[in-house]
Amino acid sequence: MEYLSITISLITLFVCLSVYNKVSAMEARIKAMQVSYDHIAQEDGLPRHPVQDEVLQLVRDGKKVAAVKKAREVLGLSLVEAKQYVDALEA
Repeated sequence: MEYLSITISLITLFVCLSVYNKVSAMEARIKAMQVSYDHIAQEDGLPRHPVQDEVLQLVRDGKKVAAVKKAREVLGLSLVEAKQYVDALEA
């Protein structure tokens, strides 16, 4: 009986790790798609993401940390990605 519960626990752990890996991969793909969309939108003159104006205003007000935080919250970016996003808006 003990072996059965250990086996079930291991299988459950394996399934959870597999699901976590799939979700992480999907998040990475979505972020890459967002970057591609932003690049295409910039070239073709499509409307910007609504948060872009708010983040840009925070940067202009000297609140760069708040701008990075806002970009992370709204766009689901990592800290590095949000910093790069804010730096790109600044340029």
